[in-house]
Amino acid sequence: MSGLSVTVLGCSGSYAAVGESCSGYLVRSDTTALWVDCGPGTFANLQCHMRLQTVDALLVSHHHPDHCAELPVVYNAAKYYMGMEHIRVLATEGVREVTEAYGDSSDLFGWEMVKDSSQARVGDIDVLFSRTDHPVETLAMRFENDGKSIVYTSDTGRGWALAALSRDVNRPPPDLVVGEGTLLAATDDPSIPHVSAAWLAADANDVGARQLVVTHVPPGSDPEDHLAEAGEVFSGDVAVARTGASYFA
Repeated sequence: MSGLSVTVLGCSGSYAAVGESCSGYLVRSDTTALWVDCGPGTFANLQCHMRLQTVDALLVSHHHPDHCAELPVVYNAAKYYMGMEHIRVLATEGVREVTEAYGDSSDLFGWEMVKDSSQARVGDIDVLFSRTDHPVETLAMRFENDGKSIVYTSDTGRGWALAALSRDVNRPPPDLVVGEGTLLAATDDPSIPHVSAAWLAADANDVGARQLVVTHVPPGSDPEDHLAEAGEVFSGDVAVARTGASYFA
């Protein structure tokens, strides 16, 4: 592996399809590994690629359970079975509140609260956060390393755009967008706090993204339909997220 990449640990939207996992991604450079969102089932899939002890930080976009519910499991595994003493966690206040409903986790998790416009550096990866259009505080993320960039939208409605992590902050177009395309033309509804694959594709075109990966496809919806609708709009390379697949910036 060389350069900035993202590996899918889970990509089912809202709940896991049969044999699948909810949202989770492994963003890596040559020397740094970030576990981004930890929905149910993603811890098992992470271990197909690397040991938890070699992850440099966990980054969690929001406190809906399909994006964060693995955190208490990670706590128990790391503290009581793996002998770990510290895990860096960058997340919203809501993520910490939900996690600590199970008890104080500060003896293991090094919590760093992030919000709209926050910036962080983990290893050799720079991260910029932007609040999306979702019912709870939700943060999209831009990852930068050695002139390459990946943007992860997390969950959002139509009131947020990729420009918030590119043009609006004087950043170049992202090399790769991993974005939610939960809806299709047949299910698109502005009142739902998610966007369609076609809407995502148009937004990615607007910021000049080179590659697009459509994710957060809900169970019962054919991923190939989401791929087809995005492909009709997006002018670059487009794929639909597959668990275990890696994509390079």
